[in-house]
Amino acid sequence: MRISTSQSHRSKEQGSALVDVAVSYATLVIVALLTLKASITAASTQAWTVRQAMSDAYLTRESALAQRIPFDRINSDTSLWSLSPDVSTSTVTIGRLPGNRSVIATLHRTRIPSPNNLSSAGGSGNSNTNPSGSEAWRLQSILVYEVHGREYVKSRTTLRVR
Repeated sequence: MRISTSQSHRSKEQGSALVDVAVSYATLVIVALLTLKASITAASTQAWTVRQAMSDAYLTRESALAQRIPFDRINSDTSLWSLSPDVSTSTVTIGRLPGNRSVIATLHRTRIPSPNNLSSAGGSGNSNTNPSGSEAWRLQSILVYEVHGREYVKSRTTLRVR
């Protein structure tokens, strides 16, 4: 029995087409996975950038508050900034993500008097070292937040003098 040449040739073509389809499918899957990985990397980088911008904006607002708060409230018992070494801590919302998800951070505030302030202003100065009776305070705000399980800390310090 002899197999005709045309039948043998057709069988080889069918097997070759199956290999070509398998290779094409594997290539398509690899390209799809690489594209998915690139998209996920871009999205996580974008999330980090958005949270950085939110935290910077919140601390800019905090610096503006420290610059405009009346001096009498800086050294009062109701001050937003506790007298160092104490720290006032609060949980704040620094922004919102798509889907109305809140971005939460922890805000720590403290105020530090200049050592040359008079004793009534938290310092150890006297009329010889501070004849004008001037006051200087460092108002420090520290913001702690997380992005993808990593903790970040930013701070702003405002010097107020009168």
